Amino acid sequence: MPDLSALRGGGVKALGPVAVVGAALFAARPVSDPSPWLHLRVGQFLAGGGRFSATDPWAPLAAHTYVPTQWLPSVVVDALYDRFGLDAVVWARMVGIALLVAVVLVTARQVAGRVAALATTAAVVAASWPALSERPQLLGFVLLVPIIAGWVATGHDRRARWWLVPLTWLCACTHGIWSLGLVVGALVVGSLATEAVVTTWRAAKAAAQAGEQPPTGSTGTGRLALVWLACLAAAAATPLGPKLVLTPFTVGSNGRSFVDEWLPTSVRQPHVLVALAMVVGLAGLWVAREHRPRLWEVVLLVAALGLIMSMQRTVPVGAFVVAPMLARELDLRWSPAQGKAGMPVRERLAVLAAVVLAAALAVPVAAATSVGPQYVPTGVQPALDALAPGTRLIAEGDVTGWLLFAAPNTDPVFDLRIESYDPVYVRHFIEAMDAQQGWDGFVRSTGAQAALLTDDSPLALALQDVWHWRVVQHDRGFVLLEAA
Repeated sequence: MPDLSALRGGGVKALGPVAVVGAALFAARPVSDPSPWLHLRVGQFLAGGGRFSATDPWAPLAAHTYVPTQWLPSVVVDALYDRFGLDAVVWARMVGIALLVAVVLVTARQVAGRVAALATTAAVVAASWPALSERPQLLGFVLLVPIIAGWVATGHDRRARWWLVPLTWLCACTHGIWSLGLVVGALVVGSLATEAVVTTWRAAKAAAQAGEQPPTGSTGTGRLALVWLACLAAAAATPLGPKLVLTPFTVGSNGRSFVDEWLPTSVRQPHVLVALAMVVGLAGLWVAREHRPRLWEVVLLVAALGLIMSMQRTVPVGAFVVAPMLARELDLRWSPAQGKAGMPVRERLAVLAAVVLAAALAVPVAAATSVGPQYVPTGVQPALDALAPGTRLIAEGDVTGWLLFAAPNTDPVFDLRIESYDPVYVRHFIEAMDAQQGWDGFVRSTGAQAALLTDDSPLALALQDVWHWRVVQHDRGFVLLEAA
């Protein structure tokens, strides 16, 4: 292991703030993810007093009530969009990435010196980068990092951290990823309780063999369980109510079958390899210093590996779980002279100042970068506006979020909110998009009178060749069709 004690002075101290600002500026790009349009529409709808009920206000064929788990950032970014346009979406992503780098760095510095914290932060950002898009999920990550770090710290000292309760509430208002923080907490508390039971049993057995009274007293895990239960209650006490607690199961049921980011992870992707390297590195450091990890540490390491390998969307969370343990072990191995664990106030203020600077610099950069929405066919907007109110429209899945935002006069027969539809219906939609047998019956059953599809999609060709739908407009590889 290299001797890093030569890294001294203000250079190392400045790397943290530089990383915060640099990551934000490096993230500048036009809006390219299809999801922000859906969240802007959700924010617009909720801010205007709208509410989702059993009868979906946008999609006539939705089968389940949509629960807007990402309502808080949707409302905030929509308000910014009303004032600043698409620049606000670009700016929000840049600032979100700056905040993520900052919170990862700060939580790592609580348990490690500067070098170990910086190395861990770099690994976490690399493992998370593909997921750092223009979605509310990014803010969910920002809040999830300190929640996970708080539970890991609880494993070390068994202190009840009640600040986890309001932070869980805020995270639950931001994104469905909040539930994984609760899972980490349950694993830590459950492991500590198991350790306590085993220790008590061994002590009682030893006392019985020695003819002594068995030890009595509290193990302290009861207070930790109360913190966990309070976090669960906080999630149920958001404006969405107790139904929010069940959404991870309802959303996941469709996502795991049809959405790419819910599918199993491929180890061929660089960011996945970085996350796996963090897991292997932590295990290797334990072996190298002959450390016998506690039960909760082993459980979290296995959980992190499971998160990384189970699906694309949880790769960053696996990195978040490993990060505080890895930073601690790296620090014990390297023992850098230039910064002990625990972040001085001056260093915290420097990171905070870097976030503020990143937010300020992001304003002109976002304005220069926001050259208009990418991917979506804005050229068909006049033709969409000309469609009669309530026109049912079948569209390529990724563009449906933009449709909900840009063409509220239409009723899409399917959209990005996959949890709102029955799995059988989703499967039939996918088959129809490929013009498989029975496509005509599906389209007819939806009552679709228009379609917005890619030029070369099988369904677009079938609608033109078989049903003779007419081409209304072409733009950016899309074609708007209308029933003849």
